[in-house]
Amino acid sequence: MLIDSNIIIYAMQPQEEKIRTLIEENAPFVSVVSYVEVLGYHKLNDKEREHLEFFFKIAKMLPISQNVLDHAVKLRQIRM
Repeated sequence: MLIDSNIIIYAMQPQEEKIRTLIEENAPFVSVVSYVEVLGYHKLNDKEREHLEFFFKIAKMLPISQNVLDHAVKLRQIRM
């Protein structure tokens, strides 16, 4: 399972224990882009940042090749 940056951020909300449990039980993969997006999120407090840094240390992080990045840029330009 690959989880999106928004899911990671959303799971940090105290009332979302079920989502955190689901993530923990399924040991999902995350993209290196999620690392940048989540830890760069401007509304994180110090406690959230600490938890997320720990999460990313143990998460299975998937790299992105230059070819994938270049293709994503081209698709984004077309979409605009």
